[in-house]
Amino acid sequence: MNWIHFLLWLGGTYTLYYLALVLWDNFKMTTPQNAKSATNALTFSEQVTPHDAAALLENQKASAGGQPKNAPEMIASGGVVLKDVFSLARKEAIVYIKEVSF
Repeated sequence: MNWIHFLLWLGGTYTLYYLALVLWDNFKMTTPQNAKSATNALTFSEQVTPHDAAALLENQKASAGGQPKNAPEMIASGGVVLKDVFSLARKEAIVYIKEVSF
């Protein structure tokens, strides 16, 4: 028996095994009469009112009106913008061998 015959037998065996499992589950899938006539079911109803998107945008623009946009947290903590990564790579300013502490 060579490797191809072995792998074909192995694949066939797994196929038959999983086919048998699927058929077994389909035969077992009968639900009792008591479960079909059950009337206890959970239902949830909640009054949801949509937000006015135009008013939210106006409030957001008014609150950020004259203030400068803050830098993202990653850049403020020492990260680099993706555009700067390429320029740093051209300058060979990226240290690849330094350990990273988490």
